Amino acid sequence: MPSKTDKAPRGRKPAAEDERKDRVIQTRVPKDLESTLKEAAEQKRMTVSHLIRNVLEDTFNLVDGIVADSSALVEHVTRDARKLAATARGETPSKPLTPAKQGGALASQLLDSVDAWQDVIVNKPGQCIECGKDLSRGERAFRGLTSSAEIPAVWLCNNCISTL
Repeated sequence: MPSKTDKAPRGRKPAAEDERKDRVIQTRVPKDLESTLKEAAEQKRMTVSHLIRNVLEDTFNLVDGIVADSSALVEHVTRDARKLAATARGETPSKPLTPAKQGGALASQLLDSVDAWQDVIVNKPGQCIECGKDLSRGERAFRGLTSSAEIPAVWLCNNCISTL
């Protein structure tokens, strides 16, 4: 009696190893969902299996994006709430302090908190933390990126970025 390995393969030739999917997952679905999936797959001219795989991948990507955006939103809201609370207590000046008014130690501390510099076009007026130059809307400048929400915006003008 021949063993299973002695039999000739039936049907089409097996797919190459790198083209095969890793796992098969089966699930039971209601009849109306089955018909919806079949109709959607037919409209897109793909198999139901491929449609489900795409939907699952897209859903996970969407959820990951929402989680990441939510984290960024929470950070911004937290930072803004702290700024508003400080302003209400009278702790935050209404106009940014110039580097001379901030003192060298504070300016140095703010510069040390920057993880990276992003080349940007200014939309809201700012001020270079090194030389005190006013940065106006439409001007190219460098914004300090930091992981701390409590750090105020740190700006450098084109001249000062070259001295880093």
